[in-house]
Amino acid sequence: MAHRILSRAVQVLVLTAVIYLVLGLGFHFAWKSALEACQQAREAAGEFVEPEVFWWPIGLVFDVLYWPVYAWANFYHDGTPLATPCTH
Repeated sequence: MAHRILSRAVQVLVLTAVIYLVLGLGFHFAWKSALEACQQAREAAGEFVEPEVFWWPIGLVFDVLYWPVYAWANFYHDGTPLATPCTH
């Protein structure tokens, strides 16, 4: 009985982790797309565009793991979870 409860709990934790990571990947790619569009618009207007700070795998890991923090901060400051310099 205890083994079955523990097995079910592990399944729920693994499913939760997979959903969290999939949402993080979705956030990463949606935000990168919005950022790329913003950078292209800023370059076309002759503005300075910041270079990428982190090597892409590190940036991907940060986005996937900390997406709730980024989305909340973006929403708090700019009113959208996918804030870019163009949304300020």
